[in-house]
Amino acid sequence: MLQLLEHFSKEKDLEVRPAVKISRYKNKKNIESILPRHQAESFLPLKWAADSLYHGPDFKLNLKGFLPRIVTIHDMIVFEEKYNRPEFFLKGIRDMTSVLNSSVDAVIVNSQFTKNQVLKYFPQLEDRLHLTYLGCNRSRMAGQGPSLGLPEKYILFLATLEKRKNVLGVIRAFEALKAQGFEEKLVLAGVWGFGAEEIQRALESSPFKNDIIHLNYVPTEKLSELYQRARVFFFPSWYEGFGIPVLEAMSLGAPVVTSAGGVLEEISGDAASLVDPGSPTEMAAALARVLTDQAYREALIQKGLKQAPRFTWEKCAQDTVEVYKKVLGRS
Repeated sequence: MLQLLEHFSKEKDLEVRPAVKISRYKNKKNIESILPRHQAESFLPLKWAADSLYHGPDFKLNLKGFLPRIVTIHDMIVFEEKYNRPEFFLKGIRDMTSVLNSSVDAVIVNSQFTKNQVLKYFPQLEDRLHLTYLGCNRSRMAGQGPSLGLPEKYILFLATLEKRKNVLGVIRAFEALKAQGFEEKLVLAGVWGFGAEEIQRALESSPFKNDIIHLNYVPTEKLSELYQRARVFFFPSWYEGFGIPVLEAMSLGAPVVTSAGGVLEEISGDAASLVDPGSPTEMAAALARVLTDQAYREALIQKGLKQAPRFTWEKCAQDTVEVYKKVLGRS
């Protein structure tokens, strides 16, 4: 949302007015503190011009009945029971179904993979689906603030430490790599999520637990340093809606090993080493090749530096505005 607001400012024929539910209007000042040059308004129908529309950029929709409505669906993870707590699984399906079965005028998705997932459950939306890829804007910068205490050589995993991110697979692949005598350490950067107990048990029982570093939350200003210093960015996730961390790593010159199939292959193209996320042996072999084959490593880096700039927030904003125009009948 913040990236769209920032880049919408370049669109001459577009006026953006962030709106806040009445129930949350008491938090107006806190919300405005993160908005670039915008003031938040309340949902009051009479305030909106005749050619206005409402866009819910985070799965949710309000303002029924008097404005064209657009919703962005980033992923369909709520339909994957094994990756959700029972109470969230049931509520998520109920909420998503309510939104997508309502009188929505357009649905924006951020990948072909997510588009296919929406159509799997809601085929009636086919003529209202619009693909607008997200962007990547992680810039190179020197480290700021306190040192993270990073080892000299490390493999980086950066995401919430949860079941769907395949953190157990990351640990098993790292163990297979270490058994071959590699000296690199593994840095797990992220807060705990669903399935944390199983991951923590795997970490505690790992024969290489002393070579695994958990950083928990990493401040935004330190992320570039974290990517840039990594020997490999390792992201064999089971399920994603897009894959911004992969593009961020590529843009900062880190070679990437990620999951074959699904959205991560869609986003990576031929710029990453693609692996079966269910095979620790295959993943360890891919990591070993990136760490030892300098020509292959450099080829991945150069391909990544070309791939990441294909996804920009400017293009995302332009494509989103085109959806607005279609809904309003201007194109």
